[in-house]
Parts: sequence; C-alpha cells; structure tokens
Amino acid sequence: MSQSSSTVMLGQPQVRRRSAEGTRTLLLKAAAHLFARKGVAGITLTEIAGALGLSGPAIYNHFPSKDALFIAVVQQMYDEETLAFKRVLEPLDSVAEGLTVLLDLVPALYRDDGTLQLLGLTAQLEAARNPEVYQVLVDASRRRDKVAIDLVERAIQQGELKPDVDAAEIGSMLLSLFYGGLGYRSLLAPTPAQFRCSVQALKCLLKVMDR
Repeated sequence: MSQSSSTVMLGQPQVRRRSAEGTRTLLLKAAAHLFARKGVAGITLTEIAGALGLSGPAIYNHFPSKDALFIAVVQQMYDEETLAFKRVLEPLDSVAEGLTVLLDLVPALYRDDGTLQLLGLTAQLEAARNPEVYQVLVDASRRRDKVAIDLVERAIQQGELKPDVDAAEIGSMLLSLFYGGLGYRSLLAPTPAQFRCSVQALKCLLKVMDR
C-alpha cells in the first residue's frame, strides 16, 4: 500500500468521527427548539430527524430513545447556563458585585426566542413523570447553585457577610432570582427592550431593599 493511500485510509475514521459529532450537535440544537415548543409527548424522533434532513432510523445512531435525547438536551442546557454563571461569578468575592454582573448577564443569556426558558419549563414538567429527568435536574441545580454558594463563602471570608449566614441558602436564592423570576419575565416580554425594562425593575427593587 502506498503512503498516500495509507494516509487516506487512516484519515477516514477521523472524518467520520467529526461528521458524527457534528450531526449530534445539530440534533441537540434542533431537538431543543422542538421540545421547547411541542413538549416531549408532542414530538417524535422522526420529526426531529426530519428537521435536519435525516431519516428516522438514522437518529438511533446517536441516541437510543427520545427520552435519552431529551435528557442530553437538558444536560447541555444546564451545563451551558452553569458555565455562563461561572464565568462571571468566579472572579468575584462580593455578593453585591455578583448581583450587578448577573443583572448585566441575564439579557444576553435570555437573548434568543425563548427556547431556553420554555425548555426549562418542559424539563420541570417531564421531571414529574420521569425519575431520570428529575435526577438530571437535581444534579444540574446543585452544580449551578454551587457557583453562587462559592461566591457567598468568599464574601463571608472577605467580611461582606456575617460568618453565621447560611451560605447554601443565600447562594441558591441568588441564582433563583435570575433563572426563576427573570426567566419567567423573559417569556412574557414581547421584545428584548421590554425584557431589559424588567431587569431594570429588579435593579430598582434591590436598591430599595438595600436602604
């Protein structure tokens, strides 16, 4: 076998691997959009595959079932959200600063057409029927909350908060303001400008509470 033909042969698995990874990424994106708008019961794997021009059976090369695909979508959603929070909170040691940067982050985090928020609601509904989805949500929430809890613990060490405060409770509540209240408001806001008004409203409320 010549060197050139050997190189081509060795390269083929790598090309196929990249293609499979790319297809999986596209499936997750298409599935997130469809699950968010139709729910898990309202969509089939064939429809999801069809959105990418694939045959129904082809999707089984990547996910063994619709539930497995949905769980992968939910895990990716929470991983991306946690990473976004981590990027802005890890450099800080002040809860006050954390509130400020989170309020600046939220309009960008929820900048799309509502898929993130709707998918979160769908995941909560599915958790009531599917123990595996429920466990994914619990584990993801713990990882996400830990980012804020770590911030609160640093703030305690710096003297911003009293040493006897409940860091776990404050950290969890800190993020609940954003993926809870503002996430819900983003669903109701007809335009990005209106959602920014909701963010400003929360800033005003926090200032009043700080007096």
